[in-house]
Amino acid sequence: MEIELLPAVSLLPGTLSVPIAPEEMLARPLNGNPHLQQFRILFITGIRSGILSRLDRGAIELSVRRAFTSVQFRTILEENHHPFLVVEHNPLLYERARDMAGHIAQAMKQASREATILLYAPVLDRHLEAMAELADRVFCFYDMQRELGLRQGRSISEELASQTTWEAFS
Repeated sequence: MEIELLPAVSLLPGTLSVPIAPEEMLARPLNGNPHLQQFRILFITGIRSGILSRLDRGAIELSVRRAFTSVQFRTILEENHHPFLVVEHNPLLYERARDMAGHIAQAMKQASREATILLYAPVLDRHLEAMAELADRVFCFYDMQRELGLRQGRSISEELASQTTWEAFS
């Protein structure tokens, strides 16, 4: 069954899709999509998440797993039994193990044979670019106000400071 996430973004079963978009652009359709309510969704994130706090746990059945290393991330993918995965891209996982981005992309592609995987990122980076090469579909949406804000002096660290750090979330 095809799931329409946004007017221009449809998710097909058994695919790896990569939307690159502002956080609120992804959170809203995840919360309000009646087709997603029939799935158990696994949300994979790192230490910080920009969209997890925006998701309505009453609207969707959500399990959360956090990966602090690329090895933990790969293990989570190998142990997966959920039909739908939302993965929040964390470029920090690959800073010390740069070749792991390709291995993780292969693991996600393998996992997408049995599940629909949505690899989400608010911006494109070199690790995501390497991973997107194995994706079935890539969608890019840019928030011009955010881009202008970064150009007008907001640093990446200020952007990261606006994200939420989770002590425990179950």
